[in-house]
Parts: sequence; structure tokens; C-alpha cells
Amino acid sequence: MRAQEVNYDAKTTRSNRYPKITKLGVCSPYGEETPFVWNGKLMRMELRDPMKGWEQTDTTVDKDAIIRDVETGEIISHLASDSYYHSAYIEGDTAYVLGVDLLSRDTIRIYSSKDLIHWDNRVLFTNPGWVYCNTGLTKGPDGYVLMLEAAEPVEYVGNHPYTFVFATSPDLQTWTHMDPNLAYPMDRYAGAPWFRYSNGWYYAIMLVELPCVRYTNYLFRTKDFVNWEVGNYNPILMPSEEDHILSPNAADITPEFFAEIQNCFNINNSDIDMCDYNGKVYINYLCGNQLGMYYMCEAEAEGTVASFLASYFE
Repeated sequence: MRAQEVNYDAKTTRSNRYPKITKLGVCSPYGEETPFVWNGKLMRMELRDPMKGWEQTDTTVDKDAIIRDVETGEIISHLASDSYYHSAYIEGDTAYVLGVDLLSRDTIRIYSSKDLIHWDNRVLFTNPGWVYCNTGLTKGPDGYVLMLEAAEPVEYVGNHPYTFVFATSPDLQTWTHMDPNLAYPMDRYAGAPWFRYSNGWYYAIMLVELPCVRYTNYLFRTKDFVNWEVGNYNPILMPSEEDHILSPNAADITPEFFAEIQNCFNINNSDIDMCDYNGKVYINYLCGNQLGMYYMCEAEAEGTVASFLASYFE
């Protein structure tokens, strides 16, 4: 069985309006990120990479994940220097950060902490023959589901990498890989996953490639990983002039780098992540040229993450 896509048809009407997202500006020079609330404070995990994606396996250059206090800009801790493409997941009093092993690319590592400062780590699983990039972890009614951006093997991910495959676990220890024939989508580029279970649905935000080398985010959802619904109000964000202003929460943005941002040929709003904070949806995303220049922005929307996701399908 192959994954199927459910899109609009001639009878489709809308009962909602396009969700309003207010862009707030540039907030960090770093990469893949996950905002989250910890003891009432807005925090963010960020991928710190001075090479900006080039020579990922060069272990002579310091690359790691950082935990940042968004309000103060302070970096709380550094971790996961042996992995890349970091993402975070919070459950109860424990923070988890996932990363792809920097050298093998077929191994997922997981780091855990109860204070955001001291981190344990272990191999989550290894899957020889596969090449992984970004990940998204969520918990549904039957346990944990991991969304994996895969570049190889071609027979399962297709000729338009990247695409997504999935693995499940009851306990974050033992993992079962879903049928690779359920990889989605097989017919086009899709990357930079964000993944969340909400009110009976698994929601996924994916980076899609538009014509003439432009990138943006689309929202999809599924209940069974066979049938995927396309959100009615895609794309979520598109490049705009607001991506070049400085946010009040900006941290580690030097005058020299801000000058680069002003001249950056920005062709994407990618790698969206979000959380509930202070009665709104707090959103982070990346901008850049997909050729080594990137930076992080922030935005907000009214309501909750759950209502924001559902509104794309009303």
C-alpha cells in the first residue's frame, strides 16, 4: 500500500479565512530550532553551525545544539556536538533533543535533561543503508511516532529527495519502522518536518519546493499514515520584507551579520516550529538562500497551536 494524498475538489468550499500570522523579525543567526516553555519561560533549542551547513562532517569546527532563554538571549547550555539536524521534544519534566549522527547519517541519537544544563545521551536506533536529516517526534494515543526526513535509499524515498518515513515506539527505547512504502510524499521534494499529534490527527508541516528555486511550508494531516489531507490555506508563510527587520528578541546578531541579512536574496521561509506561549502561538522559522546563508525569524498567531492547526482544514 502506498500513501495517498487527499486534496481539494470542485465541491470544496471554505468556512474559515486564512490564519493571520504576524511576523516579528530576525531573532538568531542559527539554524534548525524548537521553541518550548520551561518553568514558565520561553526557551529555544537551536542548531549552532558556523559552517552554515557546509562540510557537516568536518569535526574540526565546533557545531552543537544550544538552549537559549528567548527573553534574555542567554545561552543556557551546549550539547549534542556529535550530531546534526537537531530537534527538541518536551514531556513532563524532561527535555529531549534528537540529532542525526554526524558521521554515519543512519543513526539517531537522543539527549535528555531535567534541568536543561546536564544532558545524558544514547543511540536511539541505527538503520543501516538509510540517510537521515531532520526529525520530528510526537506522542499519540498508541505511543511515540518519529517523523524522519530521508535522502536514501532511492527505492523507498524516490528520485525527489527528501521525503518522510516513520518509526514508532511505546517507550522511546524499542522502535519499529513503518512500512517504507508509506513514505510520503514520493513524487516531490519535502523536507524540514514539524510534527504534532492533536485532537485525533497527526499534523505535519513540510518544506516544499516551488518552481524557480523557491521554498515554503505546507501543512498536512493524517490519522492512519495512508491518507494525507492537504491544508486548505497553504502555504503557511512566504518570504517578505518583514524577514529583514530586527526583532526585539534578537540575540547574537552582529551589525555585520545584520548587514548581510539586508542584502540576502531570501527565497525561503522554512523549518517552522511553534509552541503555545502567553496565550498565543509562538512561531520560529528560517530564511535564506538555500546556498549557505540562513538566519532565524519569529512570528506569532492568535489562539493555541491546536486551534491554529485545525483552522487550516476548516
